[in-house]
Amino acid sequence: MKISTTPIRIVFIFVLVIMIPSASVFSQSDFKNSVKFNVTNTLLYDNSYQFSYERIIKENQSVNVFVGYQEFPLITVDLSDDASLAKKSNRDGFSVGADYRFYLGSINKYKAPRGVYLAPFISFFQFGTDRDINYTDSNNNVNTVNLSSKFNLTNIGGELGYQFVLWDRFVIDCVLFGPSLTHYKFNTKLDGSIPGLEDNEVYQKVIEAIKDRFPGVEGITGDEGIEKKGVQSITAVGFRYNISIGYRF
Repeated sequence: MKISTTPIRIVFIFVLVIMIPSASVFSQSDFKNSVKFNVTNTLLYDNSYQFSYERIIKENQSVNVFVGYQEFPLITVDLSDDASLAKKSNRDGFSVGADYRFYLGSINKYKAPRGVYLAPFISFFQFGTDRDINYTDSNNNVNTVNLSSKFNLTNIGGELGYQFVLWDRFVIDCVLFGPSLTHYKFNTKLDGSIPGLEDNEVYQKVIEAIKDRFPGVEGITGDEGIEKKGVQSITAVGFRYNISIGYRF
């Protein structure tokens, strides 16, 4: 499956730009680096491993970047009495993003990275699935066609969070509220046809099933519908929230 590198380039440029002013790093005896593991993603996705790295670059300011691997949960789709999705599948997916944090010195008792923070953020997620559809034809022969699905979402927004520091070394990072402008893109494709079912009918059912499994997307229909065969794009308001645990050094 071909993965677009454009969102990755955007995040790389974003991180590079915001780290340039950090050339004059202020002197501080505290640990300036943190590595964290996203706990929330393990509840939302299958085989999820997302790690982040936070670096203090100015007093009460830091840059936080993340990268991860995750698989979208298997969906159930009622296609017809004679056609059904196979239980086995090949799945993959990745995520990448960054935020620039401003820890609120007027509110927090301690310096960064402890306490309340506000941050703009950008992130990109991609999920891919290859799965067979088995159907019985008029001669009672079982046939198979392959369905490939890809689901992308790009987020740009802001977040409110709080980070706990325990025993100077351990952190619990909580993104409490993160509204964003999110662009969703669904792409599905069959390598054959199923008698009695139009391709677009299959695509629509699969896309709606993906929406039902993804937090915040269920119920969003969008005005575009299926723009072309197997493709639908939606721009809507999204939300970011997560809890990560980590270690400072």
